[in-house]
Amino acid sequence: MASDRVRYRGLANGPQGGLCEGDDQTDQSAEEWWKETSASVRDERFTPIAARARAVWSQLRLQSNVDLGGVVLEGTAGRRRVALQVTVDSTPAEALGVMSQGELHSLALSLFLPRATLAESPFRFICIDDPVQSMDPARAEGLPRVLAQAALTAGHRIHARRSLPEAVRRLGLPATVHSVTRRAKSVVEVRQTTDPVTTLIDDARAVAMTDDLPTDVASRVVPGFCRAADEAACMESVRRRRLKRGDSHDSVEQMLEANGKMYPLIALALFDDASRTNDVLPKLQRFGPWAVEAFKICKMGAHERHEGELKSLINNSERLAKQLLEMK
Repeated sequence: MASDRVRYRGLANGPQGGLCEGDDQTDQSAEEWWKETSASVRDERFTPIAARARAVWSQLRLQSNVDLGGVVLEGTAGRRRVALQVTVDSTPAEALGVMSQGELHSLALSLFLPRATLAESPFRFICIDDPVQSMDPARAEGLPRVLAQAALTAGHRIHARRSLPEAVRRLGLPATVHSVTRRAKSVVEVRQTTDPVTTLIDDARAVAMTDDLPTDVASRVVPGFCRAADEAACMESVRRRRLKRGDSHDSVEQMLEANGKMYPLIALALFDDASRTNDVLPKLQRFGPWAVEAFKICKMGAHERHEGELKSLINNSERLAKQLLEMK
């Protein structure tokens, strides 16, 4: 505020100032001039923030028919507010009346990030708790781009919780991902993670190498981890392929949800066709007998105890997952 007062004083005493020493103006006219000048300076300072808010919204509004036009400050003193000029299919509308919960969260982020990343801010980090709450997959895909841009251009460290790592990996954005797990007796474990397949395979190896774990338990738990790793590879392969060719996020997620069992899921990954379950084993046989064996064991998951060598199962499951991830 001190710098603003200096600026106002300069405007007042300058050649274009509304008040100069010796002017015979009333206190009322002086007050009006002050309000007009304050509003002008405020609008000038807010203009780049509003422009950035619209730019962020344009990245988050993927597959939405709601467009954000003007972002204007209205009111005075303690009754100021932000007015949002929203259109739906080019028709003016009230933001709160037409936006979904996910769109409102996206809009809130659009207004928050430009202010939080101002050069004048003394803080060089941003913490966001569960930013994709209620967002549909399309907006959840745009959010990592927005956060990455804020981190790179404004030099801020972005700390965001939940649901972002998958999109970050698929988009190839620079990020460090940590998983936080609460163990027994409130012991908190923090570890850096890479991708679901690697994490699940590492967990399978950790279980298999635990000396004091009963063999019967390990032989049931490890196949479950291996199955989850191969399923994660299938879903990643399908998402990448389908989104790249232009399918909507909603349609991809609905398709994956409808084909959650092992056979149709791997058929989607191998052939892009969930109905070709009869072709799965012949296709895996081309990879090698190890792939067929790993698939059959993983399909049983934790339903049956695996009598074979756990190390071999883990290695073959990891190998199969890599093959699935490479499917075009």
